[in-house]
Amino acid sequence: MMNVEVFTGSRLHFGLICGTLQTGWRFGGVGVMLRKPSWRITMNTARTTLDQISASSEATDRVAEFLQKIRMTLPLPAVDVSVKSEVPFHTGLGGGTQLGLAIAAAAKLVAHQRDLHNPFELAELAQRAERSAIGTVGFRDGGFLIDNGFPDTLSDTRNVHRIPVPEAWRFVLVRPVSAQGLCGDRERSFFNQRAIMSESLVESLVRQIEDCLVPSIQNEKFESFSVSLEDYGDAVGRFYASEQGDIFAHPVIRKLVAMLRAAGIRGAAQSSWGPGISIPASSIEHAQAIADHVPAELDGTQLRVDIAEPLNTGASLFTECPEVSDRQRLA
Repeated sequence: MMNVEVFTGSRLHFGLICGTLQTGWRFGGVGVMLRKPSWRITMNTARTTLDQISASSEATDRVAEFLQKIRMTLPLPAVDVSVKSEVPFHTGLGGGTQLGLAIAAAAKLVAHQRDLHNPFELAELAQRAERSAIGTVGFRDGGFLIDNGFPDTLSDTRNVHRIPVPEAWRFVLVRPVSAQGLCGDRERSFFNQRAIMSESLVESLVRQIEDCLVPSIQNEKFESFSVSLEDYGDAVGRFYASEQGDIFAHPVIRKLVAMLRAAGIRGAAQSSWGPGISIPASSIEHAQAIADHVPAELDGTQLRVDIAEPLNTGASLFTECPEVSDRQRLA
């Protein structure tokens, strides 16, 4: 019997760049992996002919869906799956992709297929990574990720670079407790309309990435990083405002960001379609000071606040199978 445990964190994505073949960066962008919220999942070969899944109702449905997709190409026996910690879905944290990749990685080990180093193979198994590769490569590598978008030709590989985030830095996560961001058919419909950014906007975003965001991380220039992240997030948010209502998708988050900026707190940026945002902090103490500025409730909407540290490593896998090392990372 094979027994596998997988740990993977969550991801922030600061906005897809909708470029063209001429401008590049088609579905590119930047993001970062976080240690929490996280998925911690165990999978082992079942003693029965039916899958047994222990998780919240929504996660149970998603696990069952991923197992069904995986079995379209992988000979996987019935399994027992226990989800011990979860990432909320449709809140900007990449919960669906990280769950799908974790289930795919565990399934490959249970099926005695041990090559896990290509995250795009895992994504194909789980039928994820339709557009962005941030969460896919982040699953393997962790860190801050720069995704240059789809390549020009089918023979080229997806170009994603990773740089480590200073370990002392933190991200304050804020989201309305009962709200979710754009997803599913509505999201697909938006991108099927072939939304294209202007050449000038793509150039501006690329300059922010190459001249500001990346150097500020590499040189640990926190203030520069905060200002640049805010500028990047606002510019991307303006492009998506026609679909989500404004730079920030949720009206209470818009009001909160205005309050934070009035207090001199920089860097708030929406992750993906939101409604959650992140605010970078230079230390755990700085993060707590930022969190203290966020009310538990605003205009009748309950807000959840978490402080997350960067995850600079890939997902961790543990197994009792003697043919595989007791512990391995995907990086």
